[in-house]
Amino acid sequence: MGMYFIAIMVTFLLKLLSDLGVDLTFVKKYPEQTDDGKSSLLRSAFLLRLFSCVSISFIYVLIENGGYLSFINDISHITFLTLTLYWMHSFRELLLRLLQAEQNFTVYAGAQVLAALVKAVFICSLLLVDQVTIEQVLLIEIFAFALSILYSASSVRSRIWAAVRSKASSTIDILKFAYPLYLNALLNLGNERVSQYIVAEFGGPLAMAYYGMAERLADAGTRLFESFVNVYYPTQTSHFADSNENGATQLANRSMLWVTFIITSGIVAFVILKEHIIVLFFTDKYITVANAAALFFSVLLLRSTQTLMGYYGVAAGEKFLPVKVSLVSSVVNISLCFYMFKHYGYQGAISALVLTQLLMNALYYYWLKKANFLLSINAILTICLICIASVFSIYILEDNPLITLFIFPVFLLLCVFSIPALRADTILVIEKSKALVLKNSLAGRPADPE
Repeated sequence: MGMYFIAIMVTFLLKLLSDLGVDLTFVKKYPEQTDDGKSSLLRSAFLLRLFSCVSISFIYVLIENGGYLSFINDISHITFLTLTLYWMHSFRELLLRLLQAEQNFTVYAGAQVLAALVKAVFICSLLLVDQVTIEQVLLIEIFAFALSILYSASSVRSRIWAAVRSKASSTIDILKFAYPLYLNALLNLGNERVSQYIVAEFGGPLAMAYYGMAERLADAGTRLFESFVNVYYPTQTSHFADSNENGATQLANRSMLWVTFIITSGIVAFVILKEHIIVLFFTDKYITVANAAALFFSVLLLRSTQTLMGYYGVAAGEKFLPVKVSLVSSVVNISLCFYMFKHYGYQGAISALVLTQLLMNALYYYWLKKANFLLSINAILTICLICIASVFSIYILEDNPLITLFIFPVFLLLCVFSIPALRADTILVIEKSKALVLKNSLAGRPADPE
């Protein structure tokens, strides 16, 4: 299990290194182009991705042969599968960005759902086999990505064919806008992913297995949030392109409010049922990762809010904002992670990640405010305080599990009644739901005889 998490971690790293900041630049530049310009931009993006994938693969093989990193040596027997998965992941990501730029969110979601379903079906089939190997699991991942790529490409085949016949646009112009975004992505390794590499390098596959299990439980929330961001970012870009700063700010505030409410609700529910959830999805062997998983849900919350603020800033044209934030926070996180892993193991590394995400949120808010982008965070802080009080109460009352069950509805009520915007949105949703039910019931009623 630990080697699987290391292989996925390496795949993510290679994909990030080969991105060159082109993906976000592509989404930003694409709506501004004519049809010919869009085709040229797509051709350039594909050529840059091909060049970077070849280069990164060559460097990876050199590092592996040199034996410089122990966690790469741990998976040296699956180098071909790891690199194949990396190529699939990298080009699938570029196709998804094309769908995002085209605002073809139906196919975008379908491509992701298709990959998830294929993986789920084949992995469930593997459970019937006594000895499951890492090679089998990675082959399933590769096959799922391949199907997703074919489905995505078939929906935009006319655009791809036009790109093949067009001339590439200036790669220098693309890279000029992309390099600060790429620099930020590299710095984010120090903010979000360095804990993985420290655990894998110094803790080995066993420590990585526990770390990966704890992180896996928050993955579903991460994927849902990423789906939301894939709509949020181009929408914010359109707002600023239309000089609708007020609309962009309202969307940012509402998005952060509801993302915070939904994730904190999940945190409270998970802390109440954490041991049962661990046993349900894994086995009681991993019961010790319950508290670490709760920390990862906190990371998910903080990472989500800072991501929304970061995309808001980039859409507004503040392309160096993520770089400034990541430059400061990456130094802090690397230092904290080394220290806390040494003293507290993988849970210490996760705790360092929580503290770093807190710092990033504060920096984003400070620099956005300094640039006269005034976001409202009072409601978000209120929800977080209610969440902290609820979790603290659960731990105090954990010897009385029946009583702790009542904390969840109390948390929901406190949030709804203490946040006017949340209450107004909730009432609006309820009223619309009632109107929809009434409309459907009237539609199914037979007509009155004349």
